[in-house]
Amino acid sequence: MGEQSVKLSLADPYLKTTRAKVHLDALRGGLRLFSESKSDSFVGEDDLENGMYRIRFRFDDVPDDIWLIAGDLLYCLRASLDQLVWALAKLTTGYPVGTQFPILDKDIALDKDAKKRFEKYTTGVPAGAVHVIKSLQPYRGGDDFQSHLLWRLNLLCNIDKHRRIPLHGQMTAFHFPKFPKVHQSLMEFDQENDMVSVPAHLKSYMTVDPTFPVEVVFGDMAEGITCDFNGIERIYNFVSGDVIPRFARFFPH
Repeated sequence: MGEQSVKLSLADPYLKTTRAKVHLDALRGGLRLFSESKSDSFVGEDDLENGMYRIRFRFDDVPDDIWLIAGDLLYCLRASLDQLVWALAKLTTGYPVGTQFPILDKDIALDKDAKKRFEKYTTGVPAGAVHVIKSLQPYRGGDDFQSHLLWRLNLLCNIDKHRRIPLHGQMTAFHFPKFPKVHQSLMEFDQENDMVSVPAHLKSYMTVDPTFPVEVVFGDMAEGITCDFNGIERIYNFVSGDVIPRFARFFPH
């Protein structure tokens, strides 16, 4: 059987984003099922010794599949960008080696190492496409580079590939509708132990809204990044609907 010819097109990057969409839909569905089936609860307890009343929240563990699907989704998106650059370099090079889509937080005009990496990763890419890649770099946002969607994708993907599954945990927006605002400063939150405490005489006001939402959060606080489902969906939409289509004009139709 002969070797399959390599077409000069965006077919491979789009196949990767199509697969990413499968993971995105699976992630959305998994999160919905988890939200509908969770049996989170809360228990009140008196601390007579310290004159306090506490409520402890108990949360269901997020299914492992949800974290794994998120990692696969991120990988597909990052791979689509790398395959995009390879396809661009293939326009001028027999078989490109060492290419990838650079995602840099340092200005290549000011940082020699960043410039060297950028040029290495884009070897063979047509000048016009290189200009577009430069325009998409996180460093162009200055000190706000950490909010750039490509920077976030790259970090989340690296965490998943090289360090750990990008699970952060759950965030809960519970509230106490009967609790007087004048006493808000007396309410103590212990996030590590999922607990809220108030002076014992305020116990009667500690009625929890039973519809409190629990939001699954991806990322790693130690790495300085957290992201909910909407954030992941924004990354997907940016890569598949904005970034890759910008390069269609460089390929033969």
